[in-house]
Amino acid sequence: MCFNLNETNMDEENQDRDVQLKIVVRKNEYYVSKKFICSSVPYFEKMFCGDLLESTENKVVLDFDEHVFDSILNWIHTGSFLVQMEDVIALYEAADYLMIDERLFEPCMDYFHNNFTIEHLPIVLSQVKKASKLINAEAIDYFICRHFLKIINTDVFLDYPVATIEHILKLDLMVYSEYQVFESIMKWVNKNADSRKGLLPQLLNCVRWFFMDPVELSKVKDNELIKTLRDFDSIISSKGDCRSNRTKQTFRISIHRIDDLKLLINVYDDDFFCLPIGDFTQDDSMSLEFVHREHISDILFDTGRQGIRVDWSKKTFRWLDFKVAGKTYYTQLSKTIVQFLKPSSSLICHLEEKDTTLPGQINNDEAAIFESVDSYIVIGKTKDYRKLFGLFPVLHRSWFKHFKDNKHTFHATVLDKVVYILTENLEFIQFNYETRSCNKSNPFKGKHLYFHYLLLTSHQAKDNKVILVDKSTGKIHIFCINEQQWIERYVMMNIKFCSDSSNNCSYQLIAFASTFLQMKNIKPLYKKSFVHFDLHVPYSSNFFKNF
Repeated sequence: MCFNLNETNMDEENQDRDVQLKIVVRKNEYYVSKKFICSSVPYFEKMFCGDLLESTENKVVLDFDEHVFDSILNWIHTGSFLVQMEDVIALYEAADYLMIDERLFEPCMDYFHNNFTIEHLPIVLSQVKKASKLINAEAIDYFICRHFLKIINTDVFLDYPVATIEHILKLDLMVYSEYQVFESIMKWVNKNADSRKGLLPQLLNCVRWFFMDPVELSKVKDNELIKTLRDFDSIISSKGDCRSNRTKQTFRISIHRIDDLKLLINVYDDDFFCLPIGDFTQDDSMSLEFVHREHISDILFDTGRQGIRVDWSKKTFRWLDFKVAGKTYYTQLSKTIVQFLKPSSSLICHLEEKDTTLPGQINNDEAAIFESVDSYIVIGKTKDYRKLFGLFPVLHRSWFKHFKDNKHTFHATVLDKVVYILTENLEFIQFNYETRSCNKSNPFKGKHLYFHYLLLTSHQAKDNKVILVDKSTGKIHIFCINEQQWIERYVMMNIKFCSDSSNNCSYQLIAFASTFLQMKNIKPLYKKSFVHFDLHVPYSSNFFKNF
């Protein structure tokens, strides 16, 4: 991409009379007007135009990529430069080192965020460092961790070099099972088994075997390629990386409105133990770029129709954009990841009938797009608004455009291969999109529940619960999947303790959702630890172990 930012032209006559500065950049030598470059680049001005010893010198040695330095010289002399993903990070770093006008920074930043996709991960990972300024290593690693389960379901992943694969597998990936990490390795190896099977032991060392379920471990041992490995038992018996359990990063979150500019956020573990995080202030200056810092999270709720971006470090938030065409959270998601998901025939079907044929057109006037384990799905109404339909998975980019802000008539969530739906008349539907089976019931008949006060949510996998929360009362209804029954177990009180001796402060519950979180980036209002009295050794539960 070419940018034209600078209208400064050098006076050629003055250049001829000017002293030439020799700049050595690795294997290349450049000769430029010393007077002109000192007037254009603050770094050279400070070096050569003062009383320092260097001011009498006419040579300088720099350690930049030659192509990057070419681009900078072109910009200085012509006002334009070429940029590509292969060198945009290095170009930004060089411009910062040379203290060049910030007009060069913004185009580099815009180019990266407008063009970065998972296709560029090997290039970017080879360049970024912890202190990189355009985008740092921790931000890229967090992006990988959060979207790992989608990345491994693309052909792009299968073409990554082994160095990229190994880097990815060593991260604190947000997964539901270590078996998913193993599966990703086998996908990559099997793409070209003859040349890659020799790399299998190296990659298997990245699996945290200590945390793998015994049933899934037995499945691993039954794999034909694994059976050919002589030292597999030594691989799984070694301690490896047991620092943290990657499968324990799913939490439930409640969001309460304090006033127009403040929210209260709490985090819950699977036993509904509450960890209060505190008050968050709205900050609309927060960037909405899809790739962001590791201490920032996007929390989606209301069947994927709403969401907020939370900065856990600054205790600020911003509402995600779901309306501006081309700039919404979902359009960024589609451009960066979804377009690379493996093409397959999507299942489009009624969710209430055995006949899966859809007469007439479907539309997105009332549709919800949300995340399943390895893909994204759409639940919506047919054009006549009479029948629920599902799209499993959704791949076409048109579905990721902004949705109309219509009054919706259903809540939905997905757990494993089953979509759970609560309709406006409180009918509860379970649709298994793998077996195409449907089960309908009316568990709330006769109960005083108002549809628009309800929230339906669940984890995406490895759970036995679907949660229904009544915002008006705080009551939590739990659907136990194995038992196929509802229980009312908890009441979430929307009241905060007021330390100024005034009356208790009631806060409005606006969301209750499941999400991935790296707890090491979150500052709770208090900490808790447990003591194992039998061993007389203190230890922290999984919920607090990263604090």
